[in-house]
Amino acid sequence: MALGVLLMVVFSARMTSASVQSAYLYDLANFTGIIPYGGANVFLDEERNEVYVLFQNIIRIFNDKGMEVYQFGENLDVGHIVDGAVEPDGNILLLAYDEGVGSLYRCNYRGDLTGQVTITNLPAEFLPFHPNRLACRNGRIYLASTLGLKVVAIDAEGRFQDAYDLEKYVELTPEEREKMVLELGGFSVDDQENLVYTITVLFKVYQVSTGTKSAISFGKAGGAPGKFNIIAGVVRDHKGNYLVADKLKSAIIVFDETQNYVLQFGYRGLHPGSLIVPTDLAVDRKDRLYVTQGARRGVSAFQLTYN
Repeated sequence: MALGVLLMVVFSARMTSASVQSAYLYDLANFTGIIPYGGANVFLDEERNEVYVLFQNIIRIFNDKGMEVYQFGENLDVGHIVDGAVEPDGNILLLAYDEGVGSLYRCNYRGDLTGQVTITNLPAEFLPFHPNRLACRNGRIYLASTLGLKVVAIDAEGRFQDAYDLEKYVELTPEEREKMVLELGGFSVDDQENLVYTITVLFKVYQVSTGTKSAISFGKAGGAPGKFNIIAGVVRDHKGNYLVADKLKSAIIVFDETQNYVLQFGYRGLHPGSLIVPTDLAVDRKDRLYVTQGARRGVSAFQLTYN
């Protein structure tokens, strides 16, 4: 009887770990070779299957084969660009700071400025608000302050829609709060417009429903597979799996939609498919995962497959 139970458990674990698999595809490149980014931001134009990478105020655009097709930013007089996103119609949003003042700009597909998006009717309790992360989902724009642990949702014209105080979902004693500096390590918005983010010092992934404003969280510190060291970017794929970048492990850790550990891949190294300090993540509609890295390792693409 005990043997039968053991066999059932092993078989179940194998089925779970095989539900997602990854295969290295390529590093983003141009005709001179792989572009040696070191800590870039990556975001997607899902409608047109293009990948955008922001690094040192230059935005490069890549096709779905990983080759650069266009770049802009040299002549943009907007200050320091900290993040970007692409709207469904192909317009590009850029979040930038100039002399400490943040602004949200809109560009056309060629990277020419077409206007500025001004947030209106922001609640007083969310002021001052200094966002440094940006996402666009289903026509809504989400702005996140990683140090302030706040997210604001606006429409395409900048009109306030909703606000989320992420600190309320953190379960700490007053003494623990005094000792810790809480900051988002990664931030994204999934297909259902859930806010998905990591808090590095807590070794946790959080998901907040923008509808009910209820939250779930998971994660533990440790070196074993499925546990976290120093986590950064996080996204959900189109199957609902969570993909988490662990900078210290130099690996991507995958959990299923019920937050059960599934797979860990990447690992520190210099050969194709290895990773060094993975940070930012994005998943396109063809189940390709894009991973930014440190140490001038660029942006690697992996194909996710499912059983």
